[in-house]
Amino acid sequence: MEHLLERKIRYFMTSPYRGRDGVRSTLKELQRYGRLALIGGMLRDVALFGNAGFKSDLDFVIDPYDLSDFETHMHAIGARKNRFGGYALPFSKWQIDVWPLQRTWAHMHGHVQIRTIGDLREGTFFKCDAIIYDLEHKKLRTKPNYFKELDQKILEINLRPNPNPQGNAVRAFRYSFIKGFQWGPNLSQFVAETIKDIGWNALKEGEFRSFRTEYLETVDAPELMRGLESHLSTSKKLLFNPAAFQRGMQLELPLHK
Repeated sequence: MEHLLERKIRYFMTSPYRGRDGVRSTLKELQRYGRLALIGGMLRDVALFGNAGFKSDLDFVIDPYDLSDFETHMHAIGARKNRFGGYALPFSKWQIDVWPLQRTWAHMHGHVQIRTIGDLREGTFFKCDAIIYDLEHKKLRTKPNYFKELDQKILEINLRPNPNPQGNAVRAFRYSFIKGFQWGPNLSQFVAETIKDIGWNALKEGEFRSFRTEYLETVDAPELMRGLESHLSTSKKLLFNPAAFQRGMQLELPLHK
């Protein structure tokens, strides 16, 4: 799967279709300021669904030759700073965000020492996002067993500290409903605690505010919470399927080894 995904990413980067030539020229300009890596969601979704199934954002991290020069360039082109220290580029066809390596959240808050492009694999919340494509060497880098867990649709935590518990809990539900993932034990615990901390209504409001969708409206919340509590009380390492509660029943499967 790794070599096939590398070919798909190289195709995406070289194809002139669907505005990708604009992406290519944007990245060529960025590479004047440092070494670039594509990270996370795009790589995950192309691995699962192919280029035709990918319509979301492109997230990059840059290891800048000079941080001040890079940030001066961002201001010059009208890039908008996002709340997690990165920049949203003014590009119409595809949403492109880029973070300086030194400003990644996990590094800035002392959870992971991120000194090189490869270290980025340690700083993502979800394991399925712990994948990078090094544009300089045209190679993927992943955590151990990455493709095995992705193929099995296991959604689990990579680094628990994060700046947006509400948003990541919402993403956990969306990944289950839209992409077919089931939750590992640590993620199940995290979501249960987040719901108790902020409430189910706050989670629904967060989903609509961020995505303008209402998948959480289809969930039987009391049954879900009872199912989660029962799930977490067992000593077995089970996967939890929140999508089952859209149908009013619980489904648990043995955790794949």
